[in-house]
Amino acid sequence: MKTDDLITLLASDPAPAPAAPLGLRAGIGLLAGLAVTLVLFFWLLGPRYALFSAESDPVVAAKTVLPLVLGLLAVVLTLRSVRPGASLGRTRRAIWLVPAAGAALFFWAFVTTPEQARLRDFLGHSIPVCLPFIVVLSVPLYAGFLAALRSGAATRPALSGALAGLAAAGIATTVYSTFCNEDSPLFYATWYSAGILIATGLGALVGARLLRW
Repeated sequence: MKTDDLITLLASDPAPAPAAPLGLRAGIGLLAGLAVTLVLFFWLLGPRYALFSAESDPVVAAKTVLPLVLGLLAVVLTLRSVRPGASLGRTRRAIWLVPAAGAALFFWAFVTTPEQARLRDFLGHSIPVCLPFIVVLSVPLYAGFLAALRSGAATRPALSGALAGLAAAGIATTVYSTFCNEDSPLFYATWYSAGILIATGLGALVGARLLRW
């Protein structure tokens, strides 16, 4: 085949469609995962009675708002972590404001709760539900997010996996909080954090394997 003929043949082939931006794919993956998470939530748990009345208390609302902020900030950090050379920026410092706020609420509740009620509020009655369900509800979100992240270029796959797990856990905890009627920061600042840390650790383990080049 002559060179001119080869050039003509290549020019006649349609160019492959450009891949969707990573952020768009990640958003689609998270939304798909969220849909599955919500199905699981309404099937297995469902929202608490008088949810909106309870959430009118800022201390109660904090257990929904703080995990959501944590999850969204972690999404931003995750996307940056799979772009080689991209800086994590101020978000890596801003995200620490969330656990700081949780710690402040815990301290406030410890000081204002009568001594005889502190242990009761700390242990609550739903630890065996809280911890596993935060992790279980995180799984679809993590899977959808991870599927998109594999098209990125994570130079530190364990870190990217951990951040993806943190993002999924934050959003899943937001969903779970609408079921939970443990309203003391002594409980939710402790046990929500524990569930999020478990999901983050699992995310690091999975990401270390599946996000590796």
